[in-house]
Amino acid sequence: MQDGSHVRISNVSKRFTTTSETLLALDDVTLDIEHGEFVCLLGPSGCGKSTLLRIIGGLTEPTDGGVTIGGQTPSDAQAEKELGYVFQDPSLMPWRTAEDNIRLPLHVNRAMNKDSAPPVEELLTLVGLERFGHYYPSQLSGGMQQRVALARALAFGPSLLLMDEPFGALDEITRETMRYELMRIWNSDKKTVVFVTHSIAEAVTLSDRVVVLSGQPGRVKGVVDIELPRPRTADMESNRSFVDYANDLRKLLMQEGGDG
Repeated sequence: MQDGSHVRISNVSKRFTTTSETLLALDDVTLDIEHGEFVCLLGPSGCGKSTLLRIIGGLTEPTDGGVTIGGQTPSDAQAEKELGYVFQDPSLMPWRTAEDNIRLPLHVNRAMNKDSAPPVEELLTLVGLERFGHYYPSQLSGGMQQRVALARALAFGPSLLLMDEPFGALDEITRETMRYELMRIWNSDKKTVVFVTHSIAEAVTLSDRVVVLSGQPGRVKGVVDIELPRPRTADMESNRSFVDYANDLRKLLMQEGGDG
């Protein structure tokens, strides 16, 4: 793990303007994320979590403030394939097999020959789908489709992984399984991860730190360090320390000005 900040968010605000009103979605958000850190953004629906993630990834411009990733602008980091994205919808091409979906960004960006890009077979093994490379999305469960989407995001060997409620559309059992699968994958090389969720249990399970955002407009209400040992297992969710962290986050969420 390198020292220092990998992602630096400085006084970021975001306004959306319509013909009738101006909506303040984010207000003066400042945050540093270190190399190899797993950070969850937690908050009520509509608080700007996804907007902040999109700003970090260069998909949306802030109205005020700025973001750097390894000292670069998000657009420069994106151009150098330093960013990987995983969204709630895996958005797989239905006419392509799992391995061809993973290979797709490599085909689209043939000129980009990044030495750190792992082979597709290695990625399939990493996400536990080594026997399913020739399957089409319609033949895969929701959890398996998200594993393919994760492998695709890792295809260029990005240093930063941005995940926007990737398990939100899955049933609770599959969602819990995917949490621990993600932990297993993250433990293999400890990329920097920014993960959006509205689930307290998910945030405690995954994070080194949880950043709690207030209700709209999104402001940083608090940051909670999760000092639970790794690797983490499902058994830990009944431990007193886990429950205490969950209660601390719940109290932060329910404080005046950030209910939801």
